[in-house]
Amino acid sequence: MKPFVRALFAFSLAMLTCMLSLFPPALSSPAQAASSIRIPVLNYHSITVDPGNRATIAPDKFEEQMRYLADEGYTTLTLQQFTDILEGKEKPPEKPILLTFDDGYADNYEHAYPLLKKLKFNATLFMVPGFVGDGYYLDWEQVKAMKEAGWDIQPHSMSHPHLPKLSTKKQTYEITESRRLIEEQFGTTADIFCYPYGESNRTTLNLLKENKFRYAFTIDQGWASSDQDPLKLKRLFVNGEASMKSWKRLLEPSKS
Repeated sequence: MKPFVRALFAFSLAMLTCMLSLFPPALSSPAQAASSIRIPVLNYHSITVDPGNRATIAPDKFEEQMRYLADEGYTTLTLQQFTDILEGKEKPPEKPILLTFDDGYADNYEHAYPLLKKLKFNATLFMVPGFVGDGYYLDWEQVKAMKEAGWDIQPHSMSHPHLPKLSTKKQTYEITESRRLIEEQFGTTADIFCYPYGESNRTTLNLLKENKFRYAFTIDQGWASSDQDPLKLKRLFVNGEASMKSWKRLLEPSKS
């Protein structure tokens, strides 16, 4: 794996570990559970063999997880279905789930795309347009094929920076240019953001509101729910080195 990619993964994982220790996910009370809609959102990155890197998952383990979802009757949502359910516009299926993939690694096309197409699964790609086509990341033709197979394509910034460290002008560029390029390529609306490293500050949130982003995803751990701030939706990090049993626990409402 490219040194830059490994470093990015390592830092992201360190940040996630720190956040998990400082802010453990709170369990919903019975009253909250009754009044809010909750959906598990799985957070994947690279699908490859890279021992010691928990942010990657081996292709065979990924396939085992996807086939489990198929066998157990889970419905993989499009982003439109996901937001309609959270907003009460659509009734949720018995077992809804949202699959998300961060960054846009070329191995997503090699391993996730054909499997999900075969299973007729939907998924969401949060891509970094500035990384397109360098060999380690997807090119536009690959992303187009994924979109045609049921993937939603949304922005994850232009260069995967630490947004809170940037000026307002630079944050604006990272957010709006990544959206513009995706919308230009596919003629769709790209108004759902995913924070690089899960980081944001008040400026970031204000920029998203000013530019009419409807939702944004964090790396805060837990199920996404209708009572969360729409610009601070939670997800479930998939530890590629965890056992199948541990992964299944992410899908249990009482554990998330």
